[in-house]
Amino acid sequence: MIWKPALRLLPLLLLPLPLLLDDLATALSSAHLMFLASLPWLVGLIVILLSLGFKQSRTLLMVLHISAVASLYDLATASSPDNPASYVLVVLVGLIWPLMQAWITLVPERRTFSRAGIARILIVIGCYLSLVLIWRYQPIQLVQLLTALPRPFIEQLAPQLTISPAVFWWQLGCMILSVGLALMMGRRDLLTHITLSFCVLLTLADTTSRVQGQFYHLLGQFVLLIAVIRNGYDMAFVDTLTGVPGRRALEHHLISPGKGYSIAMLDIDHFKQFNDRYGHDVGDQVLRMVASQLRHVSAGGRLFRYGGEEFTIVFRRGSHEAVLGALEAVRERVAQYPMRIRSSSRPEDDEAGRSLRKRDEQDQAVKVTISIGFSTHEGSQTAEAVIKQADQALYAAKHGGRNCTRSAQQTAKPKKRRSRSDFARNPS
Repeated sequence: MIWKPALRLLPLLLLPLPLLLDDLATALSSAHLMFLASLPWLVGLIVILLSLGFKQSRTLLMVLHISAVASLYDLATASSPDNPASYVLVVLVGLIWPLMQAWITLVPERRTFSRAGIARILIVIGCYLSLVLIWRYQPIQLVQLLTALPRPFIEQLAPQLTISPAVFWWQLGCMILSVGLALMMGRRDLLTHITLSFCVLLTLADTTSRVQGQFYHLLGQFVLLIAVIRNGYDMAFVDTLTGVPGRRALEHHLISPGKGYSIAMLDIDHFKQFNDRYGHDVGDQVLRMVASQLRHVSAGGRLFRYGGEEFTIVFRRGSHEAVLGALEAVRERVAQYPMRIRSSSRPEDDEAGRSLRKRDEQDQAVKVTISIGFSTHEGSQTAEAVIKQADQALYAAKHGGRNCTRSAQQTAKPKKRRSRSDFARNPS
């Protein structure tokens, strides 16, 4: 689906919008300008409340960070453009904010009101508050600092810009470095980080347009609002272990599934034996591996984790043969995956570990298989009825030798299943 990547890229696509709206702002009345100035703070307050509700401490830090930068920007632009103290204030913000942005992006999540969480909040507020106090009560120190700055910090990058070359390249270099580190750490909010970085960079690049800065402040808060809502959605609908939508997402997906859809129930064979023999950590590895292979299902199938070792795939459309072929393909993909279990007694030293690697691979290689049952919607059946039929077909696949696929439309009705956990208790 092309609309999903496009939706994720929407914040970046909106970056030129404040530049286009800057000229239109001259036609706004004073009441409209006042509303525009207060709108980012209103959106920021909403993001703060949602961050507290969803316990997203990094998003809260990001809101405080961008709000503090916007406040300092307003202070600098509200004073005379020839005020040297204000100019130095903008230079210092330009040097500090990319470091703060990188730090917030890279730190792990912590409880907001834990010691670490409160300390982080105080660091963000204290850093920018100290600049405000110096600018307000000791501006002469900023003026003296101006005379000590090297020439690249004083010159303008371009005639239309107020940012200096040194500050511009410093911001860009810090942003590239932090993006690279975030990629290595697998941060999911990377696009949000990039968009906010450009918002602040473009804001500080031209301090002559206060309205443009307010537009970018609003865009930054809007991006954070999207991020906190998306993270809240993931918490409610996405399974944290496997990264695939969970059972609640499946229920939501089946509210209006249409007609002619198919539902497949998939179960990992002898999963209880993996947990008993290797431990729950290995069981989690098996679940993640199976989920990663099931993501490659074709025929338009959508994967969900039903619960425990069971997964569900919903096909909105497709013939019986197409669905069967897609399920057989992923079943074989899982069965052929070369999964090896790292020995818990393996030494930490790399050299000693290499000497045992060949023996470990021979002793700890495991074969993971899945059984599949699926059913196609017919007539006026409910989604619950289709799931029950698919579950019965899965039961038949289990008793038919496992590592196979059975269709409810081609399987005789088996005897009644006692409970959903019989598979794990009866591995025969």
